[in-house]
Amino acid sequence: MKVLIVEDEVDARNVVKYLLSQFFPQIEIIGEVASVSEAKKNIKKEKPDLVFLDIRLEDGSGFDLLESLQQIDFQIIFTTAYDNYAIKAIKFSAADYLLKPINPEEFKQAVNKVLTKKQEFRQWQKLKESQSGENNQSIAVKTAEQTHIIPISEIIRLEADGSYTFIITENTKILASKNLKYYEKTLPEEVFIRTHQSHLVKKKSIKGITRDGKLILSNNDIVPVSFRKKSIVRNLLKNKN
Repeated sequence: MKVLIVEDEVDARNVVKYLLSQFFPQIEIIGEVASVSEAKKNIKKEKPDLVFLDIRLEDGSGFDLLESLQQIDFQIIFTTAYDNYAIKAIKFSAADYLLKPINPEEFKQAVNKVLTKKQEFRQWQKLKESQSGENNQSIAVKTAEQTHIIPISEIIRLEADGSYTFIITENTKILASKNLKYYEKTLPEEVFIRTHQSHLVKKKSIKGITRDGKLILSNNDIVPVSFRKKSIVRNLLKNKN
């Protein structure tokens, strides 16, 4: 796993590097930068798996960096002396939020959480590569209470709820502990279509389209379609007919 440290204090960078060397010697540190501009260049070039991100940097904030990126395809652990940004950090699906001075045990738990997520993603990727379509394929969905095994064939649609996702099947509605982007990457693109920022729909579940351009699904749910997706959806319906 490749790690980038974005921190404007040398001592704080050294603490992160020391803790990584003590607990996770297998992790590769690909860079350490002190500004938004340097971080943006490094992320584009090196494509880190994990970024340790301070809130206040030399030329802006960690949030400025994240908002400037077209996509965030890495895990984030915030490291900061300020405790009043935790809610905002949730918006970016941060893996953890560590307050300085960093507690070594909390640091260890945060990185282990990221490693677990990465391993789960690899497993999904292998599943996706080994199987195509929806037949005989299921996904494991973690909720606050348990893990559900859901056949893809039973899924009708998925709906974003902040950093969580509602998965609507023929018989149930489950609140999963991962965001919609995760499921868009995991589920087969030949089976599902992202019709809207907040909606991922199984193509076979689309029954029709309303006069105002919304989708009617097999369970009679009505789902919005973004402007840029309307022509794609109409072509999909045309081909179905």
